[in-house]
Amino acid sequence: MTYNFTAKQVEVNKERIFYLEGGIEKTSTPILFLHGWGVGIQPYQEVLNVLCNRYQVIAPELPGFGKSSGSVINWNYQDYAKFLIAFLHKININKVHLIGHSVGGGISATIAALMPNIVESLILVDSTGIPVEPVPLVMAQRVIEMTAQLPQIKFPQIVQVFQGFSYNLFWRTQNTIKVLLLSLEKDLKAILPEITSPCLIVWGKNDLTTPISAAQEL
Repeated sequence: MTYNFTAKQVEVNKERIFYLEGGIEKTSTPILFLHGWGVGIQPYQEVLNVLCNRYQVIAPELPGFGKSSGSVINWNYQDYAKFLIAFLHKININKVHLIGHSVGGGISATIAALMPNIVESLILVDSTGIPVEPVPLVMAQRVIEMTAQLPQIKFPQIVQVFQGFSYNLFWRTQNTIKVLLLSLEKDLKAILPEITSPCLIVWGKNDLTTPISAAQEL
């Protein structure tokens, strides 16, 4: 498959945001795809290629990750959600199909609760939003379990995940840890009744880092 996307940048609230845009012409509601914790958009190439066969796809890197600015940002889900709503306004997008993976799912759910009129549909993939305990143990466990899964992943994907994760971990350590803590500690169940868009929850039953019990709670 050809990775046929255009790399773009835009300034939103004094932050420089890097994003990819591709797919069909602007004749239908586009997809806004939000990546997960610890990486940027690069490891999602295969998924984005499939989506762009039928939709216009917009895939930003969150502030503090990848090529976007923001070295240390102590934000909560609502802060990220409001920022991304401003991002959509900046690029003249009024309505989206919203897909979020991991912490991107928690942010997506918050956007759908805050601004239901701009979310035509919502897909949460192995989403955060259900707190876990004890946090220090789970943090260590996630690193170990992610490492254990590497032999099962295709080599190019391993390289992409390693490049993105190592860059964020070593060069944006504080932000990476803060977002991990946000994903482990923040409970989003209270906002779920505010979501009126059609919603699909997608989970891998063998997911080691975000257990399927979280999907059952959602």
